[in-house]
Amino acid sequence: MKFLKINEFIIKIFAFLFMTLDHIGIFLINYSTNVFEDPMYSCGFIFRCFGRLAFPLFILMLVEGVRHSKNCWKYLLRISIVMSIVLISQIIIYYFISQDIEYAYSPLIDLFLCALTLILLKRKDKYSLLSILPIAYLTFTFIVQLCESFNNIKINYFPFYIRPGYSILGLILSLLFFYSYEIVDKIAIKKGVDLIAFKELPHYQFLINVTQILFLVLINIAIYALTYLNLGEQTLWFNNEIQTWSMFASILIFFYNGKRGYNKKWFQYASYCYFPVHIIIIYFVFFLLYR
Repeated sequence: MKFLKINEFIIKIFAFLFMTLDHIGIFLINYSTNVFEDPMYSCGFIFRCFGRLAFPLFILMLVEGVRHSKNCWKYLLRISIVMSIVLISQIIIYYFISQDIEYAYSPLIDLFLCALTLILLKRKDKYSLLSILPIAYLTFTFIVQLCESFNNIKINYFPFYIRPGYSILGLILSLLFFYSYEIVDKIAIKKGVDLIAFKELPHYQFLINVTQILFLVLINIAIYALTYLNLGEQTLWFNNEIQTWSMFASILIFFYNGKRGYNKKWFQYASYCYFPVHIIIIYFVFFLLYR
């Protein structure tokens, strides 16, 4: 399995790149005439298509973080701190500067709730039942957005900045990626394979990759099918038109070797700071150029 060359560090770099393109695309579309003939709009649309690859990669890293972290609660705390910074920034910008970021949902809420769910489920004790709380919130968000889509309305008392943008999709994807390991383990045990020795082989990671890719492809097939349903003028809980581009994240997942790679302290802190910093920079660049 010499082709398994991509580690967590490389996955993160690609995830940050695609996420940045996605957010630039949001602002390009918001400041355009919203027609494909406008180069600004078409460029923004293309950026957003590439941006769809980011979320599956972040979910992959989230699952790896929960599985390998020595202290899952510290890991969750780091995510919650960054999420809080982003929420405060969004609220300040939206209410005191400009309302152009409406519907610019933060995936950090998704990552926080999905991480909390996985951490609780990982315990496999009575506290695992508490996972119903983040699951309930994600499900509630999904129901609210469904109601908005079917009735072509906007529920103002549930503002965008406290909504997980991917809602039920993020939850399903994180659970499938997380339990891919148990699925492969059970198949190996059923076939009489020495699981401890098998986990040391690159074939094990390859089977995990293939399983996760299969789930990602099946989810995107389901998303594609939803585009043929009449769900109103608003999007369901994500942009069905471009979300299926996330399937191309499978290319990077296919070559993932399960190793951490470069992980110096400065890069860890930079990774957590990148989301709020790049959002604020992009916003103010567009605000100054097009105010």
